[in-house]
Amino acid sequence: MLALVITLVIYTGVVNFYMLYGKWMVASFQLQTIAEQYDEMRAKDPTTPLPNGFNIQTFTDYDALPKLLRDSYKPNDIDPGELYYLNTDKYAAQKDPDNPVFLVFPHILANGTQILLLQTYHAGDEDSVYFSRLHKLALLSIPFALGVVAIFAYVLWLIGKRMTQPSENLQSWAKTLSTENLDQPVPDFGFTELNDVAKELHQSLVRVDKFVTREREFLRQASHELRTPVTIVSGNVELLDKTPLNEIQVRLAARIKRANRNMQQLIETLLWLGREATPNGIREKIDYPAFVREAIVDLAYLTDGKNLTCEFSADDQSGEIIASPAALMIVVSNLIRNAFEHTPKGQVTVRLEANRLIVENNLMTCAGDYVRDQGEGIGLHLVRRICERCNWHCDTTFLAAGGMRAIFTVSNHT
Repeated sequence: MLALVITLVIYTGVVNFYMLYGKWMVASFQLQTIAEQYDEMRAKDPTTPLPNGFNIQTFTDYDALPKLLRDSYKPNDIDPGELYYLNTDKYAAQKDPDNPVFLVFPHILANGTQILLLQTYHAGDEDSVYFSRLHKLALLSIPFALGVVAIFAYVLWLIGKRMTQPSENLQSWAKTLSTENLDQPVPDFGFTELNDVAKELHQSLVRVDKFVTREREFLRQASHELRTPVTIVSGNVELLDKTPLNEIQVRLAARIKRANRNMQQLIETLLWLGREATPNGIREKIDYPAFVREAIVDLAYLTDGKNLTCEFSADDQSGEIIASPAALMIVVSNLIRNAFEHTPKGQVTVRLEANRLIVENNLMTCAGDYVRDQGEGIGLHLVRRICERCNWHCDTTFLAAGGMRAIFTVSNHT
């Protein structure tokens, strides 16, 4: 559209320029024709008078020309066969009320003498039929250009409407596309490209729906198949607790019980991550320091047989928080378990600062050298997944001297 407007503006300017230029060419041709006709008539009749009439005068003497012309052009400045133009309006001091415009055409006759044809236009001539039509013709180019712009803009609007309407229909259809209406046929959007996009979108959603259906069925079956043996083991461990056991059997039963509890917690976590809802949908007030202490006590068995110490501290700002107990237990337990399991020797520091939990472990070998990279297990992966679900934050940093620092922040706006 912009290119069209620029082209039409340039075209209008060029048309008007050549229209004015053509007027002077017509005047030159007219004066030359009059001079040649006079020369032919004079060859037949030497008494033929010089051509004079309307706004044309003929002179044989240069000094007979108007003074303004003589001041602007000297005899040596004019050549036969060329048209010379003078607008007296530029002479402010000698301005004529009629503002004459002079056109001079020198011509050499067959006998070698020179005649000067002078055509004069005055201000009043602008009202003549000739100039009136000429001005109308010049001004006609402007509405013509505007008309072309309007027509072209309307055509562009129609084309744009024809192009954008199917795209808008495709957008509206895509917004309403869901698993409930996948069995309906794909509409025709008028263009092959848009129809191809709609078909690909429909097929992609069909594939996703099938995948989600398979995953949902798998979770349903896994929920039953995995929980059943864990529940059976848990029940039998409780029966063992009621049975007289020797010291070795008590330790074995305790290990089975802890392993079963860890397995149950891991299964619940994995199954929950496969669902869309938050764990149990329950958020309640939790005594954060007591909650962390309980988690450390429950996982203390992981430090058995290791030269490992654990220090816990809580500042004055730490207290009650609002969160999902199940999700918080999974995150806190996994962070502490990860530190215990990856620290064969050294110290684990657990600090609670308001709603921030900092778990840090320092690794040290027997020779006093530090181990740098401890890696990440499934525990930290589960923590990050849960934090994404609950709008919590967990940042882990490998320490330069070995070990890792995990900073877990609970948001009360979960």
